[in-house]
Amino acid sequence: MISLKNIYRNNLFDILALISTLLTFPLFFYKLGQTSLVSWDEAWYAEVARNILKTGNLYNLHWNKQPFGDHPPVGFWIMALTYKIFGINEFWTRFPSAISGIVSIFLLYLLGKKLFNPLVGLCSSIALSSAIWFIYRSRLGDLDIFLTMFFILTILLAIKASENKKYILPFTASLSLLFLTKAMVPLAILPSVFLIFLKNKIYRWRDLILPVVIFFTVIVNWFAYRIFQDHNFIHNYLEIGLRGISLKTSYFANLSLAKDYLHSGIGKWFWLGLGSLILSVFLTQKRFFIFIIFFVSFMIPIIFSPKIQIWHLIPIFPFLILVYFGFTYAVLEKYLSNWKYQIYTIVILFSSMLYFNQIKMIWYQLIDIPAFVSDEAILSKAAEKYPQNLMIDGDFIPAAIFYSGKEKVDQIQIAWLVSILNSDASFLMITRKMSLNNPNISKNDYEIIKEDRDKVLILHKK
Repeated sequence: MISLKNIYRNNLFDILALISTLLTFPLFFYKLGQTSLVSWDEAWYAEVARNILKTGNLYNLHWNKQPFGDHPPVGFWIMALTYKIFGINEFWTRFPSAISGIVSIFLLYLLGKKLFNPLVGLCSSIALSSAIWFIYRSRLGDLDIFLTMFFILTILLAIKASENKKYILPFTASLSLLFLTKAMVPLAILPSVFLIFLKNKIYRWRDLILPVVIFFTVIVNWFAYRIFQDHNFIHNYLEIGLRGISLKTSYFANLSLAKDYLHSGIGKWFWLGLGSLILSVFLTQKRFFIFIIFFVSFMIPIIFSPKIQIWHLIPIFPFLILVYFGFTYAVLEKYLSNWKYQIYTIVILFSSMLYFNQIKMIWYQLIDIPAFVSDEAILSKAAEKYPQNLMIDGDFIPAAIFYSGKEKVDQIQIAWLVSILNSDASFLMITRKMSLNNPNISKNDYEIIKEDRDKVLILHKK
């Protein structure tokens, strides 16, 4: 009979990784639902997911009575499933991203354990929980952390599948989900996957028939459906996925901006990770080239794109952190093997100072902050009680739709306000109080239903 002592000894690092992952829960869940959804992109994506429940159509995404083709459907499927089980509110909108962040942390441990050893995996997974924008986006109803999770999972399963045939179908499933999470970006993983399977001798052509059929059936099926529904789909898919790539752009300016964003997003781990990535070339080890190639293939489109944003770089974060701890360990193992654990302990202590410094900043600036309910949310909820159509004069259509429950909301220009209020139509409108001070607008033309801060919800009757 296996004793608890042996289980503990044989699985010590797995237990520590599980405990450390559980200890990160407050970073992801504390006060998660206390603020209103922002229009772009949280309330926008939340409405797309809610419409999946309304229509039951998993492929034909839409919002505001318009087709939604900016991104593939997997992230919205996950959000819709959460809504189906738990309900629809701010917390459950953000819950899938938070869970994906926690899963990403544990997956990074498994990847580090597989490529290096459990200690490297443990240090990397803990450090990831202090990457500033990784935590921030994990607390929003967005797609970035889904994408990051599937990148880590796909590389992990690719490595396992290159050694054992039983992992080829899970790898295929993960790769398929990755490609159905965001437009174009998943292509960056293909060179690394090719390297992982390069000169692999355990597979014959017949072993790959089923995985290839599954992958292309899933991907082609979705693409074919979207093309049939929207003839501009391919153009939109490429435009959004390529983020305005142009040969005429300033490459050095784009690269400099990406460097600043990456530094801000990952914090103190930036130079350690980037330096380790560059220096790892000299070790000439395949496990490092997997990440070097991924980094290069991921960054090449960014050099040509002037529209890069800080959250676009989040999938790089876990791999830079892993390379730092892995490279440090590999160097010690190769050149200072007799002292590697003593020196690595010093590295861990140094890294711990960086970690707690960033955790403190994250906690007080991003997590433990006062609750905030936006005026858009308050007024839109008030509009839900009325059957009239809703108009707004600001750029918050997604929030207005999500909180009002209206299928369609129209955005107007301030210049149109007088003529609209002088019309015979019956409608609701969210506008600024000061806009109603126009001498050409009579107070008899509308009824104030609710006010909040500088905005007001009015009812215009025939």
